Amino acid sequence: MAGTAPKIVVVGGGPVGITVAHALTRAGIDFVLLESRPSIVMAAGASLVMSQIGLRALSQFGVLPAIEKVSSPLSMCKRFDHEGRTIGDAKLFTYLHENHGCASRIITRRSLMQVLFDALPAEAQSKLLPNKKMLSLEKTEDGVVVKCTDGSSYEGTLVIGADGAYSAVRKHMATMNGQQDTPAEQQQQDDKELPYLTTYRCFWMRFPRLPGITPGDMTESHGPQATTQATRRPPRRYSDDDQAAFVAKWGHLPLNENPNHQNRDGLNVLTLGEAYTHNIQTGFINLEEGVVADWSRGGRAVLVGDAAHKFTPSTGAGCNNGIVDVVVLVNKLHKIFSKASTSANIAEDELAAAFREYQDARFDVVTLECSFSSRATNNASWGTSFAKFMDLYVLSTDFILRLFLSWAARETALTPVFDFIEGEDKIVGKYPWLHKIPVPQAQKIV
Repeated sequence: MAGTAPKIVVVGGGPVGITVAHALTRAGIDFVLLESRPSIVMAAGASLVMSQIGLRALSQFGVLPAIEKVSSPLSMCKRFDHEGRTIGDAKLFTYLHENHGCASRIITRRSLMQVLFDALPAEAQSKLLPNKKMLSLEKTEDGVVVKCTDGSSYEGTLVIGADGAYSAVRKHMATMNGQQDTPAEQQQQDDKELPYLTTYRCFWMRFPRLPGITPGDMTESHGPQATTQATRRPPRRYSDDDQAAFVAKWGHLPLNENPNHQNRDGLNVLTLGEAYTHNIQTGFINLEEGVVADWSRGGRAVLVGDAAHKFTPSTGAGCNNGIVDVVVLVNKLHKIFSKASTSANIAEDELAAAFREYQDARFDVVTLECSFSSRATNNASWGTSFAKFMDLYVLSTDFILRLFLSWAARETALTPVFDFIEGEDKIVGKYPWLHKIPVPQAQKIV
């Protein structure tokens, strides 16, 4: 590889992985993306909530209008207890819109993937390879080789693991030097391969728009042991019997108001059980949460998104934080790769230092986000008497919610953007962003 142009191997073709592909394309860095599923764009997983930090970064690719066409803005969060009685609406999304200049949006994973795929140049699209399940990761003199189960192999200067909570890249990072670990090191590696805590399980479901559902609203039911979250517009895996048992136990939980249906207490609500009879797609999974201690191995392997940190879905922070990971990482790679004509000109030590800086920039942020997401799930499921009190009487108070989001907005405003992609900042709210989108050179001259 000494005389070849630098190239990056990306493992994982989900929303964060395809964001890496966009960013590397814009940075002029050659890459290949390996996705284990049979198609890059396919219906898989629950819908995503795109927040202002994720939308602002993606807007630099010029895809914001296309995202808006296939998603719905979120406005009000309606809250019920397990019996369907209202416990107060929350203007969460209204205040986020005011603070940061655009609405949070609900979008299916397939729709987001289709928008991102279609926006890539044809040459870049050809570098996204499905049916490529990673088998091994080996370090070479000046790079890495990723081997797949179909016998193919791909060389690169480094590998980026965007392959989710059960990351194959993370699993193989520690052994990529070809050295035999001591028993203590092997135990540490075993712990790193399954680094996330599982406190909650998630049953997710897609179903058609039913009576009483208003596009743009979010509804939640809060109560002991379980919480639901419904918006308009999964290594343990559970069987169909597990799903059926879950619905049998929790099917009475309210998802939304419904004037055409009464629950067992005589209230007009749409229940989980009723929605289940109309389901289009369902899944039942463990909700892992936590932050991995080491996001890289030397200068040859680095993690982004769920491979590095995993949140419960209560705050919709997972995908958005994965996108910001890509922003910080590729900003650093762009500076390094733009100076190198061949892979031999890129020092492993320089990459290793960049990876450490990347993790240092993101670690405290995602740790705080992970903790907040976990507390949000605990509060909504009334895990303790204190959590129930906070949920019913503190965080539901409009003044306190606005005050909290004003504090959070100051931290959100520090979120970076791609510093090498010029354009217009279309997302501007009450709190100005610290990092501005670079102004095109023509405008600077004027």
